[in-house]
Amino acid sequence: MSDYSSPVVHSVAKILELSRDIENKLQGYLVEKHERPDISYELLKVLTIADDLTQLADPEKTSGEFFGLPKDVVGGSKHPVSFSNNLGWDFGPWFGEKSASLKEGVKRVIMNWELDPDTVNLVENAPMSTNEYVRDGIDSGLHEVRTYAKVIFDQLFSDRVKVDK
Repeated sequence: MSDYSSPVVHSVAKILELSRDIENKLQGYLVEKHERPDISYELLKVLTIADDLTQLADPEKTSGEFFGLPKDVVGGSKHPVSFSNNLGWDFGPWFGEKSASLKEGVKRVIMNWELDPDTVNLVENAPMSTNEYVRDGIDSGLHEVRTYAKVIFDQLFSDRVKVDK
């Protein structure tokens, strides 16, 4: 693993650790118990780290850039980080898609975690209960988070993809 890849690997490792913590706190939620577990800290940390990762591939504009100034003259502006493999192929789009999907997954977890199953209206012959619907949304978002974090981790840790400076 290259020195520049190390912060990214540590970030996705932290996401994997936090997602395990979330999963543990969600044990039995909407199945055996209906009290919503407090996973707000973990969700905030995962969302913050996921946002930082997406910023590597596609940094947000700073205030001067909104007024048309080039990145090179605006203090604090950032250029996208370069990702490549040992053949020199550009993996920036790959990393951007994976990190954006990871961020969308945690947003899906948050959206469903905030849902009150009693306020969900399903069609009359829905194949699941409202509790199952909410829990499935949480679980599918968490699965997306873990899957994309693991892919990024595996590729960068094994040096199949590296961060270039």
